[in-house]
Amino acid sequence: MTFLTLNNSARNGTLRDRDRITTQTLYLLLALGLLPFLAMGLRLMALTAMGPEALILAGDWLNQQLTLHWVSMADRDVALYILTLPVAALLITLTRLTLGVRVLGFRSILIAIGIQEIGLVPCLLLILLIAGTVIVIRPGMRRSGFPLYARVAVVLCIIAFIMLMGLFAGVWLDSVTLWSMAFFPVVILAMLAESVAATVARDGLGTAIWRTTSTILLALVIAGLNQLVPLRELLLFCPELVLVPLVLIVFVSEFLDLRLFEGFVPFAGRAEASVTKPRVVFVRNRFPEAPPRRIEGAIPKRYRRASLQSTIDQLRERGYAVDVLEADATLPERLRSLANGAFGPQGGGICVLNCSGGIQGKNRLAQVPTVCEILGIPHTGPDPAAPVLYGDRLQQLAHLRAAGLHCTEPMSHQDARQALTQGQQSLRVRPRIHGDQGTQRVTTLKQLDAALKRAQRRNIAVVIEPVPKAEAITVVLLNPNAPERDNELPLLRRCSGTQPFRSCRTLSHTHRRHVVDYAGRAARVLECRGPTRVDLYCSESGVVTISRVLPTEPLDKRSAVGVAAKLAGISLGDIADAAIQAEQIGDVQSNRSTQSVHPKKPVTDQRVTYRRIFQWTNSNSSAVL
Repeated sequence: MTFLTLNNSARNGTLRDRDRITTQTLYLLLALGLLPFLAMGLRLMALTAMGPEALILAGDWLNQQLTLHWVSMADRDVALYILTLPVAALLITLTRLTLGVRVLGFRSILIAIGIQEIGLVPCLLLILLIAGTVIVIRPGMRRSGFPLYARVAVVLCIIAFIMLMGLFAGVWLDSVTLWSMAFFPVVILAMLAESVAATVARDGLGTAIWRTTSTILLALVIAGLNQLVPLRELLLFCPELVLVPLVLIVFVSEFLDLRLFEGFVPFAGRAEASVTKPRVVFVRNRFPEAPPRRIEGAIPKRYRRASLQSTIDQLRERGYAVDVLEADATLPERLRSLANGAFGPQGGGICVLNCSGGIQGKNRLAQVPTVCEILGIPHTGPDPAAPVLYGDRLQQLAHLRAAGLHCTEPMSHQDARQALTQGQQSLRVRPRIHGDQGTQRVTTLKQLDAALKRAQRRNIAVVIEPVPKAEAITVVLLNPNAPERDNELPLLRRCSGTQPFRSCRTLSHTHRRHVVDYAGRAARVLECRGPTRVDLYCSESGVVTISRVLPTEPLDKRSAVGVAAKLAGISLGDIADAAIQAEQIGDVQSNRSTQSVHPKKPVTDQRVTYRRIFQWTNSNSSAVL
């Protein structure tokens, strides 16, 4: 009865809320955990020759066949590593789930092995040297764009150099401690150093110190248990006992997932000090892996190539806890998991920075906003309904024209061929669905036919439009609903080549104001919110023609937002910070909980938030065009 009562209380939410295994499975596991003790009883019967003859014979067979005492002394340590591994796993599970003390994964086991190899003092000294060095150099490697394999390779080289210096120093100084450092397992050091450096970057130095200290203390406990002679002899004599930690781990997960001291971090760094700040989740499309069924509308490469690390580092420096999630089929569950403990009086909630174009399909631009709305999570970028207005090129142009805005006019194939034959102007072939896809500029009939054939092979509907004889300009709006003085960034001129955006300084002050106002009207017509890119053309006479509106821009230094921000003298971290605060302010002012359906944000609240970062317009006159 007690067992069933405890099981039912866990399922009713006394412990952490999650799906749990069935009662029948628990009983089977309990029986499995009792089998080793039954075997030990049979062994004792055989040793004492007390009990039924059949049981004595069974125990004698176990004592003769199911034992590891025959392993030679030279190989016995290897066998003991295997036997004590489940016990170490049980200790880590209790530490993390029951006590709630966060450690660096299962690296305590590896450190325990290192302690047994070279001793406690050399081990601690080497860990301190390696972790400190990697913490110092890792940010520079990440800013330089080093991929993971290159970073780990550099760390391995540094570890080899430090260990080699320890070997020489041990000889020169006649120090056994320094000499022993050369015999520490290198792979353990590389994994530990990378983990410590990642924790520093993600959660701050204080958190990294606390988790590393907890990990080392747990490693000392594991190493101490491995040296207990009675335990070693018992496991060699009764190796079936390895089943007991397995069963206990499952029961700890089911009934002792209490996390008693999870919020206790004595060396709290910047992330813990900012408990009122939301947890920021960057949602992006990094990996090109195809889903189970590939359909029309694959993610453009510009989302995959975006580098967000600089923006992420800047937000972490401001005290935000930042996670990065892939906008794929796993996004809803992972977002829900992150949001579970992010709300309430001790947390600042969660906010999604949407830098994604969705995974695939005609409505992929609405996928991330829809998931956020279902989960009640604030997010930057447009609401789910907005992509309907700009997802279809013809609908986008119709809405813009209905609002009295001048935009490019689609052409029929016949008119396009006639225009090219007469050499009047160049044309642009665009996909009808998804305005964020790449376009192709054509100037000859051969190029037009090739573009149309390529679209036909891919079963993509296209729209042909004339290219106005005017300057191609890109306007970046951080909030289309905010006044111009709180919103505009330097205008950009669209170019070809490796630098697609450059500063535009050819427009007069009057034309510049007209262009920004026109772009803001277009973005509001399409219900854009947050950082928005508007491509347009401006003739010498001041006629503005809207080309396209992109409501989701990656916060990448090479994107239009990144280039405009650099020209303005502000950072992408400033822009992201302002966007996050605008979402949070709008959510609070709407008198709704952050767990409710995401509301539309009041315009006045966002004006105040964005105004903070645009003081450069008054103090840096050289940045104003």
